[in-house]
Amino acid sequence: MAKKKDTSKTNVAARLESKAQQQVCRFCGRKPEMVRQLTPSGKVQMFRKCCAEAGLVA
Repeated sequence: MAKKKDTSKTNVAARLESKAQQQVCRFCGRKPEMVRQLTPSGKVQMFRKCCAEAGLVA
């Protein structure tokens, strides 16, 4: 049996819908904003800028 050629292999509408949906931070509920920060010891640490602006992180 041959496959029908009129159907798409991937659901393009679902992909566009998920792209359009805005992500939110699980802690503060804002748009997530991550920053790489260098500690005095020389290690790199990821820092949530959105939570700091919301007042959740000191």
